[in-house]
Amino acid sequence: MAPTAGTRLRFKQAKSKKPHHAAKKIPSLKNRIRALDRFLKRGGLDDATRASKQRELKELQDEFNKKEMTEQEKQNAEKYKKLRFFERVKLMRKLKKAKSAMEKATDKAEKKQFKQEFKHHRQDLMYIYYFPKLEQYISLFPSTAHDEDKLKRQEELRAAAIARFEKEQPTDAFHQFCYNDGKAEEGSANAAAASSKEGAKHVSAADLLLKKPSKAEQKKKSKKPQNKKDKDAKDKKKETKVLADHDDDEDADMGGGEKTKTAEGDDGEEEEHDDFFL
Repeated sequence: MAPTAGTRLRFKQAKSKKPHHAAKKIPSLKNRIRALDRFLKRGGLDDATRASKQRELKELQDEFNKKEMTEQEKQNAEKYKKLRFFERVKLMRKLKKAKSAMEKATDKAEKKQFKQEFKHHRQDLMYIYYFPKLEQYISLFPSTAHDEDKLKRQEELRAAAIARFEKEQPTDAFHQFCYNDGKAEEGSANAAAASSKEGAKHVSAADLLLKKPSKAEQKKKSKKPQNKKDKDAKDKKKETKVLADHDDDEDADMGGGEKTKTAEGDDGEEEEHDDFFL
């Protein structure tokens, strides 16, 4: 007997009254640091407990500081990404212009001047490339002039960026940053293509044969799935089939044997010609 509407309602109300066990909330780093700090301020702690809790507090503080730094880096990157991008594009154009002028110049004095310009623009790009993520970006092309403190800090960061470039020498990455011509990426793409070709050479013939589907699999794939009606009709035909005489059965068996022999012969011929390596 099906449950009535009243039974369903009572069951629903009983289910809703069950206590809901909420997942335990994990305290934040700030709360854990505060709790440990309060715990250490209490008196009556032995030396071993105090030392272990102090170590734990230091680890939590380091983790919190790292988290704060990462958050500050994200904020600065989001805030100054457009400004840095526009200045980079402007310097890329100036760098290309100075390079082409330096190559075309015939006079030594002009060539020297364009070389100095090229070097200066390249160092400006180093300044953008290595600018600290935690600091507010100081523009190279400001709408209003910077004060003395900002100019001094900018020169310090520029010198630090040049020194870091000389130390690290990130040639491919910096070339891509300056020209954005994809040459560094092309080299890696060619290397990847070469490695894939070498891997293809080492593929054995057995692996290729395993990948090739057999005749039985090909037949199964080519066959269409039968409907239920077709299957029922086929079963009825089998049931209503008239049995032949014994002699006819023997003749049929003889004929079937010959047919199977010929079929086997045909299959043998097919198997001889069906060679993967040919």
